[in-house]
Amino acid sequence: MAGYSDYPMRCIVRELGGCGLFYTELISCHSVIHAHEKTRALLKSDRNEYPLVVQLFGSHLEYMPAAASEMEALGAGLIDINMGCPVSKVVKTGGGAVLMKEPETAAKIVKVVRNAISIPLTVKIRIGWDSNSINGPDFAARMVDSGAQCVAVHGRTRAQGYAGKADWNEIAKVVKAVKKADSSVPVIANGDIVDPLSAEKIIETTGCDGIMIGRAAMGAPWLFRRVARYLKDKTLIDDPSYPEKGRLALRHLELLKETYGEKGASLHIRRIACAYGRGKLGVAEFRRRIVGVTSTEEAKLVIKDFFGEDHE
Repeated sequence: MAGYSDYPMRCIVRELGGCGLFYTELISCHSVIHAHEKTRALLKSDRNEYPLVVQLFGSHLEYMPAAASEMEALGAGLIDINMGCPVSKVVKTGGGAVLMKEPETAAKIVKVVRNAISIPLTVKIRIGWDSNSINGPDFAARMVDSGAQCVAVHGRTRAQGYAGKADWNEIAKVVKAVKKADSSVPVIANGDIVDPLSAEKIIETTGCDGIMIGRAAMGAPWLFRRVARYLKDKTLIDDPSYPEKGRLALRHLELLKETYGEKGASLHIRRIACAYGRGKLGVAEFRRRIVGVTSTEEAKLVIKDFFGEDHE
């Protein structure tokens, strides 16, 4: 979710409602320690998001606890150690899903981070590295024994990336293993939750305590509201109309400008507006136009022209 689950996106989701817990983008422990300017932007938040989960990755046994401690001092409500990201540039650093291959190292990281902070510690994993090394249940139980107070599991292997189908039956095995290790530790299921019905189904299939929505919310921040309402009383809320999606895209642009400035907002909206327009007739031409904008005013005109004028 790098480039998507930033402060502007989280603001839009919060305004629409339905999400109970927000995660930051993935942040390197090295970037925290060395105080990179880009990292400060990733940490932008406000008290309305509390408790915000700061998502860290890395394998350095000194930097990880130091970074977690610094995040707590800056107001993080929870720390999440991401051991599930499949992206090569993360894996190459020794973080993300590669830790699924190194459970002993992963356990050490959890222990030292747990000892460095007083706020809750969560861990995000996959079901394994590849089809020949499905170790999610044992791995998750070991993370709990090492101090993790919640486990989120994506139902694919690292080798799959985001291809194929998420294996909810394997998530169910992780739930059972975690509950055996400590019945008080919640398990969050992730993978192929794209609408209210799939949210209901994954809960029934896995016995999980909560659900996590990621890629399906790109360009659809109203998804959390739809899922939450359906799980509450079986009411199915329609997706917004395209004029309403346009209004949200403009609101998103406004928040991007407040966060990143004129130039940064102009670059970010190119990708994000395309996601809002997904499925609408003429989206290919809209994509061609929006990726060429060089100012927020130009972006506004393109968005209004494509989605319609009902933006008040």
